[in-house]
Amino acid sequence: MAVGRKSRLRVLRGYDVPEEGRGRAILLSLIRVFGRMNDATTRLVKQHDLTLPHFEVLLCLKSGEGISQQELSERLLLTKGNICIIVQKMESSGLIERRSDPTDQRSHRLYLADSGRRLLAGVMPAHHALTGRILSGLSQADQKTLHELLSRIDQTFDDLEL
Repeated sequence: MAVGRKSRLRVLRGYDVPEEGRGRAILLSLIRVFGRMNDATTRLVKQHDLTLPHFEVLLCLKSGEGISQQELSERLLLTKGNICIIVQKMESSGLIERRSDPTDQRSHRLYLADSGRRLLAGVMPAHHALTGRILSGLSQADQKTLHELLSRIDQTFDDLEL
């Protein structure tokens, strides 16, 4: 490994970081961990003939069916255009269903189709195992603390006026 790369990895992993550079090192670590988790999950769901966005839609609907495309867009932090394309593909492949909203016939609600439910059930054991392996270096208390800290960071974005 080149010396420069080794030094960067040490900084990314929190070694030798002076206090004034700690914020940048933390953000770089978050980006690095997110990228690696994203890559690992993409590889996992590909084994089940899914894309990561499709998997995320299935997960989102599993935790709360009957949402609108707008709500799905907000939850997954994707544009309305991207969600529209994803929903169309998933509906045409029989993974999800769009049903008319009973209170407003102009809008639709999204639901898991039986095939989407079965596909998700087939992926989840491997996904839980992957998540478990990734977090295995943290105690349950550490995991709870990490979740709380990341939630607090996420909350600051709601308070920022950019």
